[in-house]
Amino acid sequence: MDRRRKGFDLMYFNWRGFLADTRHALFPRRAPQLRITGHRARALVMFYFCMAWMGGSGRLGLLLDRILFPRSARTPVDRPIFIVGNFRSGSTLLHRLLAADPQFTAMKTWEIYFAPSVCQRKFWHGFWIVDGWFGSPVRRKIQAQAKETFGKVRMHRVDLAEPEEDEALLLYLWESLFNWFFMPRHAESNPYWQFDRQVPRWRRRTIMRFYHDCLRRHLHAHPGSTYISKNPSFSAKLGSLLEEFPDARIIYLVRHPEDTLVSTAGWFSFAWHYFADPAERFPFARTIMQLVHEWYTGPLGIIDALPPERYRIVRYEELVSSPRRTVAALLAHFGYTVSASTHIQLADLESAPGPPRSHDVELSHIGLDPAPHEGKLDTGI
Repeated sequence: MDRRRKGFDLMYFNWRGFLADTRHALFPRRAPQLRITGHRARALVMFYFCMAWMGGSGRLGLLLDRILFPRSARTPVDRPIFIVGNFRSGSTLLHRLLAADPQFTAMKTWEIYFAPSVCQRKFWHGFWIVDGWFGSPVRRKIQAQAKETFGKVRMHRVDLAEPEEDEALLLYLWESLFNWFFMPRHAESNPYWQFDRQVPRWRRRTIMRFYHDCLRRHLHAHPGSTYISKNPSFSAKLGSLLEEFPDARIIYLVRHPEDTLVSTAGWFSFAWHYFADPAERFPFARTIMQLVHEWYTGPLGIIDALPPERYRIVRYEELVSSPRRTVAALLAHFGYTVSASTHIQLADLESAPGPPRSHDVELSHIGLDPAPHEGKLDTGI
């Protein structure tokens, strides 16, 4: 185990931030855009139940791994690939296409939220075998409940068996941008959308080590594959990410700024209303615009300093219009070939009609006019 990891404590949790968020959620007097409603009360009860489950079972599993699977802590994470860029830039599409390729592996939704440890995965695999002896009643019940719950998420298809954003692993520390969706407060001073600048260095290192540790365990369970991750929020922590994974490769996705901004505003609005029920349709609209602008300009300055073979910029429009050519060029750039199964997926995707627009948001809805902001939203690419 390398020297940096000595003394790393799996019991770290950002209690100060969690308690401050809890106080704000229960007594939102300083946030007129928030309110306590029946929907919000039910969401909070479910949130605290899930956090207790995740925190308890997740930490227990990670600690048991040290005893039962000590080699998992020494599994190397060689040349991982991280997909970054603004929200709503095609990262989910690209991530799931590549994760389905046998050369790569990624964490699925159920692994992130219910089984970050090797012990938990062993437990659940055994549980499903026993459940299958009785006709899989528990599996069917969970699948039906998940379909009902996740079916309400219109702008981002969620499935327990699909690869998902492993940013959610940082919820185990209460150090994730996702905190914002559950407990929206003081958006302009939220540190996670400016992670490398606003989060103290000792916390950044602790967070990255925990994340690295989770990836080691995943690769212990999926040996011989290259780990591939997609997290728009990692656009804010790209410097910390490259410090922790010095051989990482970066895929940076870009989309037309106006489309990105309105789609991001729509997604954030949906998430906040799903979990927090604010009074405004688009709370924190100005902060969202600042976030989008920063996630265009910040990552460019970092990846431009990398050797060309370490990164690739992919345009959203090229990905959705010519997925076969775009993905083949991307994989070739990093020294991979397109597998037969991925060829079939790409061909099916290219022949399928494009998906309908997932939102009805326009710039005017968030108090902006296209012309005055056209220059300010320029990506510079």
